[in-house]
Amino acid sequence: MKTGQYPLAFLCGLLAAFGLGIFCSAWLHISFVTYAPYLIGFLLAAALASAVLAIQANERTWIAFVGLFFMLGIFRFAAAYELPPHDISHAAGACVRVAGTIIAAPVVRTDADHVQHIRYIVEPHHITQGHEEQEVSGKIHIHMIHKGEGNPTYGQIGDEITAVGTIRRPHGYQNPGLIDTVFLLRCDGITARVFAENSEVEITPNETPTFTQTFLRWAAQVRAHYIDRMTGVMPREDAAAIFAMLFGGYEGIRPELLETFTVTGIVHILSVSGSHISLLAAVIAWLALFLRLPRPLSAAAVILAIIVYVILAGLVPPAVRSGIMGAVAFLGLVLGRERDARYILILTGLLMLMISPMLLFHISFQLSFLATMGLLFLAPVLREWMNPLPRVLAASLSITLGAQLATLPILAWHFNQISVSSLLANLIVVPLVDVVIILGLGGGIAALFVPFLGKIVFGFDSLLLGMTFEMTRAIAAMPLAQIDLPSMGICAGISYYLFLSFLMLSQENRTAIFEFILRFYRIIVIIPAAFLIALFSWYVSRPDEMEVHFIDVGQGDAALVLTPHGHAMLFDTGGTRDGTFDIGARIDVPYLRHHGIHALDYIFLSHAHEDHAAGAGAILTRMPVRHVYTADEGTAAYARSMRIGDGNPLLMNLGRAEAGQSIVLDGVTVDVLYAPDYGQVDHATGNEVSNVYRVRYGNASFLFTGDLVKEHEEKMIAQGMDLHVTVLKVPHHGSDTSSCAEFVRATHPLYAVYCVGADNTFGHPRPSVLERYERMGARSLRTDRDGAIVFRTDGEHLSVSTFVEGKFLRD
Repeated sequence: MKTGQYPLAFLCGLLAAFGLGIFCSAWLHISFVTYAPYLIGFLLAAALASAVLAIQANERTWIAFVGLFFMLGIFRFAAAYELPPHDISHAAGACVRVAGTIIAAPVVRTDADHVQHIRYIVEPHHITQGHEEQEVSGKIHIHMIHKGEGNPTYGQIGDEITAVGTIRRPHGYQNPGLIDTVFLLRCDGITARVFAENSEVEITPNETPTFTQTFLRWAAQVRAHYIDRMTGVMPREDAAAIFAMLFGGYEGIRPELLETFTVTGIVHILSVSGSHISLLAAVIAWLALFLRLPRPLSAAAVILAIIVYVILAGLVPPAVRSGIMGAVAFLGLVLGRERDARYILILTGLLMLMISPMLLFHISFQLSFLATMGLLFLAPVLREWMNPLPRVLAASLSITLGAQLATLPILAWHFNQISVSSLLANLIVVPLVDVVIILGLGGGIAALFVPFLGKIVFGFDSLLLGMTFEMTRAIAAMPLAQIDLPSMGICAGISYYLFLSFLMLSQENRTAIFEFILRFYRIIVIIPAAFLIALFSWYVSRPDEMEVHFIDVGQGDAALVLTPHGHAMLFDTGGTRDGTFDIGARIDVPYLRHHGIHALDYIFLSHAHEDHAAGAGAILTRMPVRHVYTADEGTAAYARSMRIGDGNPLLMNLGRAEAGQSIVLDGVTVDVLYAPDYGQVDHATGNEVSNVYRVRYGNASFLFTGDLVKEHEEKMIAQGMDLHVTVLKVPHHGSDTSSCAEFVRATHPLYAVYCVGADNTFGHPRPSVLERYERMGARSLRTDRDGAIVFRTDGEHLSVSTFVEGKFLRD
């Protein structure tokens, strides 16, 4: 290949090599401190080889440059992921006074009890523990709760803040397929959090803010102006939705609207994305065209509008990334310079990864970059194939399909669904949403100068939003509005993008590839065929296995049992007591879909407490469930826990489990070992009537105990039950109200699994309980530390894996 013959392919190769280097560095957990001399040595060697070959104009120069960027990717990620020794996260677990500067406008949420939850992003200067003061760096979330009457005085960007509390590292739900919220915070430099009472937080106003702080304060005031004026003329939920369309965020939006937007594939409208930027740019370009401005002046106006919009959105990283990606796509597609835009996009992506290599694993960057790639590389090809269609229809379909096809593996991994109805929604709903956004922006400007005019515009905008919601709901209710997708592995994802790359090649290049395949068809066909035969042989000869997954649902219980031929059962479903986070919809259902499960044979609930049963409500409304077995608390208790009405027909699926009952499914036996009668239990609170279920497959057995208390543990032992099991779900999250010494001896498990939330206020599991099981030789596993825990057994042998152990990225 001649030097400089394929510059775009060369740039794409450098980007791919750099990304592969980042991926390998994360996969191998390369420590920068340990391996820095070796990394620098390899990097210098690759740079020297590249320089020599470039000077000689050698046609193999591209290989050296690809190797150089691969090493550079390894080096950059290892350096960026290493936390400095003075980062505040190293003080995790210590109760300190944190002093720092507020760097973002506070986020305020008011719950159902009218308690205000306030969150600040702070750059800490120092922490004080006792009489010792220590300088620190990084960023931290400071959470505070205001329970008094009236509104507290909120801090502004640039104000100094001090708070007293225990430093904790951020913690999310650690399950495969879920967006890693902890890593997203790490990408933004936030590595710790502090929860403080209102009385433990002091804010000192900064009367002489810097120019940057003043500018960001002004942007925050503009956003506050919008939300204040909108809530004055429309329902708060409508204001929250329009505000989200303008500036991003999901606070206060009706769950029904969020659900319908998700089903129809246009939920990105509720966050700052490239589509917002393109829309704004299109409006400015149209105005420039109407005013007959010269092209350079029009382009300058478009860029200026994008910059202002990104500033108003708070200069948050997603807004900045979307501004860059949206501007590139718009300038390429609308101004007819697609080829130039492709170069700019690749160089932009490479530059952004060099500055922040962790972006490669950030879903916002992945979706923005790949969607823009689809618009610039794939949409023109699709538009050419759609020539027989009307021009407007072909353009709209090609853009929608290009973006969706480019992001398909990411959507499959994180959401396991793709919206078929998005084509219709983009044709019918999105143009109306565009009007809502433009009117929203205009209404805020009008309200600033002519308040009465602003009210009229916002009122009309609220009516349009209502129309949008009804249209979207109708589209979402159509048959096959969404289709389920299996999660793609790494090899499948790479193969998919290679196929897309092949489609984007010119006819000449595709012909050359076909000729190459025909020339070496034996090697190209024989190797994959041998691999497929070996894979099929392994699949056929492997023993039938049962899987038991303990899902990380925080401070609650949820376990999935998969039979050898794919039947699925859940034992408890998790949930939160205050209902602020829907575990069923946001943890359980995504986990099931990630593993290709779209129907459940049974749900076995130990009792009606929310941390065990609340998630079942969302599961029952989203997928078929054959039957739900409950404890003896009555249907009304479960309806309250699941937050569904007493007359909901879904409750017909519920029925009490009877002690001694056994269910056999695909060779797996479920025994109802213990099911106390609610009427015969004194002072029953729910824990006292916990059902106990045992799952058996061959010689392997699992015991699910809910919140079983000592009194009932002793009753089970007194009844002469054989409680010896392979794996025990430790009763009541490891509380000292359970796991008496006799019960531990009777169960004598190989593994003791604790379903607990990180830093929970109950102190679960108790050290005395941990010690009790460990003295019996049981290996302890915990969902707060290990994430999802998966056991696999063929009835004779048992293996276990944990999500945290298998993660690419861990501290």
